[in-house]
Amino acid sequence: MINLYIIDDHPLVASGIAKLVERKEGFRVIGISNDPVEGLNKVMILRPDIVFVDLEMPKMNGLDLAETLLKKDIKVKIVLLTMHFNQAVIRKATNLKLNGFIPKQAAEEEFEECLDTLESGHDYFSTNAQELLHSKALKIEKTGLNKTQLLTNREREILSMIVNGASTKEIADKLFIAVRTVETHRKAILTKLDVNNVAGMVRIAVKEGL
Repeated sequence: MINLYIIDDHPLVASGIAKLVERKEGFRVIGISNDPVEGLNKVMILRPDIVFVDLEMPKMNGLDLAETLLKKDIKVKIVLLTMHFNQAVIRKATNLKLNGFIPKQAAEEEFEECLDTLESGHDYFSTNAQELLHSKALKIEKTGLNKTQLLTNREREILSMIVNGASTKEIADKLFIAVRTVETHRKAILTKLDVNNVAGMVRIAVKEGL
């Protein structure tokens, strides 16, 4: 059973997300805090596997809360919840190596995909976050740096397998992950590399010596 904790200063939002999680087999919500300080203390005591944290809260925002958990070496996957993403948030969150971004208004299917991805040991980035990562990719292109630097270790691993001709199912079988998880990674790779198909991915991978 995967334990999840929710920290959000909006009770209705927090309870709504909790209901979505509870409907997902293999997951349970072990607590909700509407106060970030209380939530931080509870997470340190309960040590959940995943914590969903609201980005914008009084007293302490989600990024500061996440940074505090990381500094205390609390082993937990941290996913930011927010209504709005921006470059500054994405930059700091990626520097902190947080495990995901998902909009509060996301459909139940997206929350399920997020949980599946986290369960398989990978990070989850919503379409909103991927678009901002795409913008960052354009900046990297202008500075002459490698686009593959944007990829996570898992994404680079999958890209390498794609270059070698592996199908989505073959990749899933070899890495012991779901086909849908591989498809999510493929979408992220396409977005970060700013290409539309496998040929484009392969071209950049070969060019940059991946």
